Amino acid sequence: MRFKDKVVFVTGGSKGLGKALALSFLKEGAKVGVNGRDLRSLETLKEEYREDSLTVYQGDILDYKRMEEIVNDFVTKNQRIDILVNNAGIVNPLLPAEKITKEDFDKVIDVNLKGTFYVTQLFGKKMIEKGFGRIINISSQAGFFGEKGFLPYALSKGAIILMTRILSYEWAPYGITVCGVAPGFIKGGMNENLIKKEIFVDFLSKRTPSGRMAEVQEFVSLVLFLASEEAHYINGETITLDGGMTGFVRDTLVDFITSLKKGK
Repeated sequence: MRFKDKVVFVTGGSKGLGKALALSFLKEGAKVGVNGRDLRSLETLKEEYREDSLTVYQGDILDYKRMEEIVNDFVTKNQRIDILVNNAGIVNPLLPAEKITKEDFDKVIDVNLKGTFYVTQLFGKKMIEKGFGRIINISSQAGFFGEKGFLPYALSKGAIILMTRILSYEWAPYGITVCGVAPGFIKGGMNENLIKKEIFVDFLSKRTPSGRMAEVQEFVSLVLFLASEEAHYINGETITLDGGMTGFVRDTLVDFITSLKKGK
């Protein structure tokens, strides 16, 4: 019960990894709020967890006015915000840079970078007022070394790593720490369809020094650790969770897909 009576908000918390995070915080005693765009997913989550310690909101992190309403309502109900996990995000279609459309580029940058900053700023102001806060930004290993075919996504996640560092400087005097988690491939979340294909799982496992993909609970455990008092002196760091893949010489995913198409 590390988070007994703590107040937590998880963006994109109605399904996937965000849902796993929200439920884990709830199990450890926190009062949790989540937002999501899909009303059905939010209703399903509320049905699964009927206690008053969970509050759900329909809202897109890009809608500044709506998120401002959500932040004000959630903080008013709970008197404060202790922990924010910026989990919401999207990935671009797998394309080389010259074929990425303006719409695809703008959408990924808007959601992953702008939306994350909007929510962080809104909750950050509340944390500054109280003189305490923990913020965990979910980035990606692609934000460190890039990935062919994923230019907008890698740019947005790299910017999140830098934003994490800058905010850690600016908000440390207010008792706020800002950290990040940069996962590789996880058996869940955006990868749920991918892990159903044995050939992809085998490929991804072989390109990882640890020889496997990460489990969802391993991701959740790291985020909860960074949000806990045990990690109060960790600030500004983005920790990779990729089994050693970062910096490892490897074929890229786009090369692998190309080879499959050519029948190699």
